[in-house]
Amino acid sequence: MASRSLTDLVGWEAFLHGVFAIAITLLVLDIRVPALEANADGSALVHSLVELWPRYLAYVLGFMYVGTYWLNTNRVLRLLRGVDHWALVIGLIYLMLVAAVPFVTGLLAEYIQQGGGRDQVAAVVFNGWMLLLAAMAAAFVRYVTHRRRLLHPGLDMAALGTWIRLATVAPAIWLIALAAAFFASATVALIVDVAILLLFLREVPIGDGEAAPGK
Repeated sequence: MASRSLTDLVGWEAFLHGVFAIAITLLVLDIRVPALEANADGSALVHSLVELWPRYLAYVLGFMYVGTYWLNTNRVLRLLRGVDHWALVIGLIYLMLVAAVPFVTGLLAEYIQQGGGRDQVAAVVFNGWMLLLAAMAAAFVRYVTHRRRLLHPGLDMAALGTWIRLATVAPAIWLIALAAAFFASATVALIVDVAILLLFLREVPIGDGEAAPGK
């Protein structure tokens, strides 16, 4: 009976990959080509391009964060033999947060280096959204691995358990970044953001779970 309640992954995977692809593509739209009339010569154009550095930084952060979430979500899917109704509901909320990453990234790009506390507000919004995203990603991982009902049989549960615990810790890491943005400055928050990115890019082995036996 339990197996008949599960939905095949094919349709869900297609939808998920589509949302990630659109979100990661929209990020580049915040990098605008300098206006022709404002750049009379090559030197002026170089200066205009250099002045766009906040948008380059925001683009790299946004792209790589969305990319790392896609990588980890893809790894989770390889462990599953199907999804149930509540896995889909949690997944939809997770994708809703992913789809808004271009907005919070655009906000950060627009207000980096702006005075009057505006850069700090943008950093708080960006890191707060990333905290919500990490929390929902952790909730998805915890749900689909709970009691192993949705998992392929024969997985290395010891290695998988370590990976699950690390996924659960991610929101706490983003809480540090949010605190840095709120209590320190946007610059400090960006330094923490880069450090988090480097941490997230590291591969965490999950043993035989990678092979998704049973497929």
